[in-house]
Amino acid sequence: MRNLKFVRTAAVTAVFAGLTLAAGAIQNPNSVRPPKSLPFETFHNSTSGPETRLETEVPETVGTDNSNFYSVRPDYRRCVSPLCGGYFVKRVNQSRTRCVNGRLMSECYVAEIDWNGQPQVKEGIALVRGAILLKRYPRFGNLGALRVEEFWQAATDREPAGDFYRVRDRGVRCITTPCPTHEEAKLNTGRTRNISGVNLNSVGASNEKLSEALAAMTRAEGVIVAGNHTPVTGPGGRSVELQATQFYVRANAQADQPPITNPPPAKKCFKTGCSNQVCADHNVVTTCEFRPEYACYQSAACERQSDGHCGFTRTAELDQCLSRAHR
Repeated sequence: MRNLKFVRTAAVTAVFAGLTLAAGAIQNPNSVRPPKSLPFETFHNSTSGPETRLETEVPETVGTDNSNFYSVRPDYRRCVSPLCGGYFVKRVNQSRTRCVNGRLMSECYVAEIDWNGQPQVKEGIALVRGAILLKRYPRFGNLGALRVEEFWQAATDREPAGDFYRVRDRGVRCITTPCPTHEEAKLNTGRTRNISGVNLNSVGASNEKLSEALAAMTRAEGVIVAGNHTPVTGPGGRSVELQATQFYVRANAQADQPPITNPPPAKKCFKTGCSNQVCADHNVVTTCEFRPEYACYQSAACERQSDGHCGFTRTAELDQCLSRAHR
């Protein structure tokens, strides 16, 4: 009996001691130190996402020409400058952006943009390639700035949808479909692949803008396209086409390129493909089914056309032959 009383007394004492320690922890706020807060964090509004420090940083893929692309939107909040009135920036194709306060957030506030000699155009419908830098302001601390290296202007005021890609024309032309005519590189990632074309018609751009984009796709800088993929099937198999919701051309891209004083001679165009149905300046591998129209290309002239690409010169004889073949 005495042993039973002793056990009960010890249990009650242990419970009481635990409650006392818990109460002391609650009453003593210094027992658990909260993480140190940066003054900058209080200047974000709700659009900047949750202010929590993430353990994993999104890869920056530094060193490629498809990295560090940002969308920019002006800050229209009304408060003391430079706490308001700057810009909200975010890395495209990524859910989080590293801000000057060291946190990964859905978008970052910067007090200003350092244009770095780039043309200052309409920010709300443009993409920039650059970096978020530390910049301190008297009495306000580090609010950051975006330094611009490249500026890409949208073709229209339409809001982009989908992912962002740099698209280049590969110079490949096929008689069958689908044909891997273009290469796409997803911005701020390391993903690239060949696709069977890009459709810019739904953007609503002018003919001048469309022509400018098609020409830029044949150059090294290419065109940035926002959009989604649609499947394409045909005799050549399966592929995808990029349906654009918006496209961007680099501002003054041609002016930035040094003039070519001694351009290399253009390669000679020749007939290639399994049935000599393709005109190109390099060997092209195609499927080997034969179609009646392939016979028309055997006597057609394969030469470089006015747009710079190799192709069969259209003549009355070739058009008549193709018309008969398709009956």
